[in-house]
Amino acid sequence: MLLRCTVFIHFSLCLSVLAAEVFNGNFPFPLSEGDIKALNNALSEGDIKALNNALFASDDNTEEEELITLENSIFDDECAAQTNCGDCTSKKSHFGQGCRWCPLTSGNTCYSYGDHNNPCSSEEQQTDPDQCAPLADVKKPVVILPGLIGTGLDAKLTDKKDKANPTCYETTDDFFQIWISVPQLLPVVYECTMSEWELKYDFETEEVKDNDGVEIRIHGGEANYGPSVDAVMGWEQIAHALQAKGYKLGVDLFSAPFDFRMGRKQFHDYDYPKLKNLIEEAYVNSGEQQVVLASISYGAPFGQNFLVEFVDEDWKDKYIDSWISMSGVFNGAPMVVRQLITGMPGYGIPWVDTKVLRDSMRNWPALAWLVPGLVEGGDDRVVTYTESHNYTLSEVSTLLADGGAGEAADMINKSEGMLTDADPGVKVYCWYTFNIPTEYAYAAVDAGSEPEIFYGMGDGTGDLHSLNRCDDWNDVEITLFDGLAHSAFMGNETVTEMLVELVTSA
Repeated sequence: MLLRCTVFIHFSLCLSVLAAEVFNGNFPFPLSEGDIKALNNALSEGDIKALNNALFASDDNTEEEELITLENSIFDDECAAQTNCGDCTSKKSHFGQGCRWCPLTSGNTCYSYGDHNNPCSSEEQQTDPDQCAPLADVKKPVVILPGLIGTGLDAKLTDKKDKANPTCYETTDDFFQIWISVPQLLPVVYECTMSEWELKYDFETEEVKDNDGVEIRIHGGEANYGPSVDAVMGWEQIAHALQAKGYKLGVDLFSAPFDFRMGRKQFHDYDYPKLKNLIEEAYVNSGEQQVVLASISYGAPFGQNFLVEFVDEDWKDKYIDSWISMSGVFNGAPMVVRQLITGMPGYGIPWVDTKVLRDSMRNWPALAWLVPGLVEGGDDRVVTYTESHNYTLSEVSTLLADGGAGEAADMINKSEGMLTDADPGVKVYCWYTFNIPTEYAYAAVDAGSEPEIFYGMGDGTGDLHSLNRCDDWNDVEITLFDGLAHSAFMGNETVTEMLVELVTSA
């Protein structure tokens, strides 16, 4: 039986790992604590490659796009070691093509032989990127803003006494990747990951910090901020397509990964100053070419708040060319309310306990920030119907408190969750889907009970009231997509071609 693992970025994670197949079917299901320790030890000693091989020993017709993110998430030594196009095209990937998903670093010049985005017509041309296509002398710098769960996270355990189960480590010598990492999502082990990325919230000071004995950073640390896309997940196809047009990492292609658990206060204190400096440096290094921002999902409120609250009009006029927003949840997503109160059913991971996942996220300012709010001039519609009370948008914090999510309620009451509806003051290309059934409202016996779900229109994650907030802005071009799911924008060929055409046009 095929061991399969499919990962979809941005709030719709589907991972079906049949652990009994990983090592010749010897492990029971579910795994015992002893077996989990043995599995951890084996993986830490280099057997991830064996897992990788098992994952791709496919005898079915699984589509390539379902596997892209996973192939990038599991380190392939042979692929990563290749540093030029000749090496890349001399080997074959799991998809029978050139090594098209090599990790992107400043020193890697491979151009995806056989990829539809590759302008080269032959393998011989592939060894010389300068022959592949005429490259513009000057290009608009692009800065990528990832979405929720779209940044890789590393953890270092210093003295984690409060362990989720006996298999969890108390200390580690160095940082290790916890998101997204297949081994860290296996049965029993996932409880360790959920505990490690949990946050502590102080009601008095409104401060959040990492769980006791844990230090979290973006994957790879500061080295992956700016001149790399190794810490942002799902952008590989777009990055490769831009590179095929002459873009170079650290020269005119950048990423701004951020800790997706955080919210507005943390962004203002830490992430926005870094983003401002990155944009200014990209502008200077490109000969004073204005910068294009490209975002997905949660990157939209992250970027909008930066443009509205952190920088002024003169700065935007000087440094920003435009902003491409894909699936932007400008007014959050109704399903966040369900995640905070009852929890979502494991995002497709069959062994994940809904309550464990819910409890690990309740202190995230990000989710408080993504709770839909009442926008100026908007309809104060009902979000949840109960036998005793109908909660409207203006009463969301009360609903959360009544449902046991007091931390998120407190964050919203203290303005942490206030999404802005203001015009960002730059040229915006707003791309979203409008016609997929999407969670919209709920009915339950009381605020804490499992709800009946009512659906409206949207993209399967964000509802139309959130996605179309950009429609009323002054300088905006709207592109509507038919049936393209929220997370599917990242691997969609049409979207990639549109984005590349937009940023490379005069």
